[in-house]
Amino acid sequence: MSEQMYIHMGPQHPVNHGLWTLKVKTAGELVIDAEVLIGYVFRMIEKIAESRPYNAIQPLTNRLCYVSGMSWEASYTMAVEKLMGVEVSKRAQYIRTIMLELQRIASHLTWLSAYSTDVGVVTMLVIAYREREYVLDLLEHVTGSRMMYNYFTAGGLRRDLPQGFKEDCHNLTHYLEERLKEYKAILDDSKVFLLRSENVGIITKNDALNLGATGPVLRASGVQADLRKIEPYLVYDELEFDIPMRTSGDCYARYEIRMEEMFQSIRLIRQALDQIPLEGEILQKPPRKLPKGDIYFRTEDPRGEAAFYIIGNDDRIPYRVKIKSPAYSNLAICNYILKGGKVADIAPTVASIDLCMGEIDR
Repeated sequence: MSEQMYIHMGPQHPVNHGLWTLKVKTAGELVIDAEVLIGYVFRMIEKIAESRPYNAIQPLTNRLCYVSGMSWEASYTMAVEKLMGVEVSKRAQYIRTIMLELQRIASHLTWLSAYSTDVGVVTMLVIAYREREYVLDLLEHVTGSRMMYNYFTAGGLRRDLPQGFKEDCHNLTHYLEERLKEYKAILDDSKVFLLRSENVGIITKNDALNLGATGPVLRASGVQADLRKIEPYLVYDELEFDIPMRTSGDCYARYEIRMEEMFQSIRLIRQALDQIPLEGEILQKPPRKLPKGDIYFRTEDPRGEAAFYIIGNDDRIPYRVKIKSPAYSNLAICNYILKGGKVADIAPTVASIDLCMGEIDR
């Protein structure tokens, strides 16, 4: 056997997609062991939240993951609404659903760009980001911001949809649908992409469940679990959509899941646009009585199960705020997936997990 040695990938390394370190023990080209080291961008968001009023915590949630800020602010807002016993109008719920699915597409396009580049299809770096910009244009038209939205608030939304949004959004879904078909054809026809994705970074169904995998990583290993179906929130139970699932559990399966999810998001957006009520309060004032008790609320983030656990104690400031990050859950299985593989497989395997260090080092 070749002499064993350690390779430190990080904290600043192209394969990491963020500030963390992967300490890999190798024997030649074989990975014997791997250790994940985090904490480089720890920002104490949970403790800061415990010193702010409920409405001042909202901007922090956008910064958990800059790629899916809308998803995180939705999780927090709905947790607070449940704690306060606030009901949101149907119109506001439909708008929230549209915003979340647009954010899911933008997040997956960012991942597709990074993953394709890591496995050698550099062309996708530019063209996938181009489509993401069109999605962000639409989100900016509604919220006034491209990344840190602060659009959801307890009781509804900060403003209604702008004039012409419905038509623009419908046009965008048709455009994205054609482009996504084109991208899938490009990647499935690439020998380099297939060689570096198929049968690489495999995790079985039982291992995925036992190790706490979530989101596309879990569904790529044969578990058809999605909170939008299991515990429907907003208006997901009024819309028709499928939960993509694969059984191979490799990098290619995780790619297929995210591609199919974007098509399903387009399907959801079109239904929501057609069914959205024309009347209804966008924002309802929350009760003056401050919340007391505790609540755990979870949603389906682009990376998997995201959740907030909040304890209120009759004060304008929450007593405790804890955040569950799907990227953290998936990062925890990284060392297990890498063992027994090749050094060359580290990049596609790590990229296929879709990490966001902002929500991990929270």
